[in-house]
Amino acid sequence: MQPTMSSLSNRDFKNNPFLPPGEYCTCHIGISESDERMAAIIVNKQYYSFFKSVKDREKALSVVNKLQEKGNDALIVKNPKGYSIWVLEPTAYLRRSKQ
Repeated sequence: MQPTMSSLSNRDFKNNPFLPPGEYCTCHIGISESDERMAAIIVNKQYYSFFKSVKDREKALSVVNKLQEKGNDALIVKNPKGYSIWVLEPTAYLRRSKQ
């Protein structure tokens, strides 16, 4: 499923970090500091690595606010068990599945 990139380009994620279904794709990324393959989402041509999951909406907002205070861009995705928090990885690159 392809996200609707045009609808994302004008969004202000700092004021509303919740990402609706269908506006992201899942993938795996690598970053130059690590050889590890990481779970990620792609939003508006940018990669966000998985940070953590929490059960409560308010806890998710609290975590994202703390990340933003430290200069990290973060998004929240609702899932069946709660909320997943994803952090922007500006130097990330797409990693193909393991062979």
